[in-house]
Amino acid sequence: MNKNRTFPRTDFKSNPNDLMHAMYSVTATEIAEICKVDLDTVHAWKTGIQPVPYMAYQLLLFKVLGRIPEGFGSWSGWTIIEDRIYPPGATYKGAARQIELVFIDHYRIDRQLCENQATHIEGLQRRHDFYKKQCGLESRWGMMLNNLFG
Repeated sequence: MNKNRTFPRTDFKSNPNDLMHAMYSVTATEIAEICKVDLDTVHAWKTGIQPVPYMAYQLLLFKVLGRIPEGFGSWSGWTIIEDRIYPPGATYKGAARQIELVFIDHYRIDRQLCENQATHIEGLQRRHDFYKKQCGLESRWGMMLNNLFG
């Protein structure tokens, strides 16, 4: 152990910028509360006396950066900031808001209703075209028959 070390470290591959940001963006008390450790342990992590454990690192990244930790399957790498959730590589504009997620079932129902209405309208247009053509044909034959027998 190197007691002269003054910055956090890990025993696994990690981004040093993310580690520093996670360790110094929240107070030692908050880190202790989040990771369920005492303040001495947090101090040892911050000074590099002890390496930051993997799960503490992931929890702090989630708390500070909103990044969902690895190991969460298809949700790994997503980011939650304020009321928005971002897929990996998305921008602020591409993120879904929390209120939109609450009503996602309504969006699906609305989409299905719109598709059904579009199909119904297309059918009505085909019938309209058929009857318009049919009326033109019948009126010509009807006038001819009326002239012959009328």
